[in-house]
Amino acid sequence: MIHWLVLTGGASSRFGKDKASTEFHGRSLVERAVESVNAVDGGAPVTPVGPERGGGPAAAVVSTLPEIDADFVGVLAVDMPLAQRALNRVLDVWQTQASDHLIEAWLPEDPSGKQQWLCAVYRRTALVRVAEERSDWNGIAFHALVGNLASSVVHFRSGVSLLDIDTPGDFQRALNAAQELGT
Repeated sequence: MIHWLVLTGGASSRFGKDKASTEFHGRSLVERAVESVNAVDGGAPVTPVGPERGGGPAAAVVSTLPEIDADFVGVLAVDMPLAQRALNRVLDVWQTQASDHLIEAWLPEDPSGKQQWLCAVYRRTALVRVAEERSDWNGIAFHALVGNLASSVVHFRSGVSLLDIDTPGDFQRALNAAQELGT
């Protein structure tokens, strides 16, 4: 089983306002993220992790690990409104490889080779192992937590479902892509 964390606590400094509550085609980005997880892994626990767990995404994930008893942790950033297709594909690969204990992470990768660590599934024991290497994760890049895990990379022909919103221009691109996709 996967316990999903929807990361909602970013500062949104380049975006200019709180992303989690921003409306995207009639629903807030946090609602859309939770719906995406439920659509691909219905019945799995989903925990929105907000600014109360400050210090960045690595600190937020590390702080939730003691509360999770599932073998796997799914992570989805709130600013990825088109991630449902990516999540579905990652889960398809995860289901065929979850019993291989050498694999610690399932990461989507766009055509340019960029891996999206905030739309992925991780083996909980691997996250705990790395988390114990440091006493304070505040301000530490997410890559430091997951970048050296043994990963299964899930390749995508199109980067649309991995599009994340950092700026108003990104938001407009996501709106346009959603309209083209009919979502």
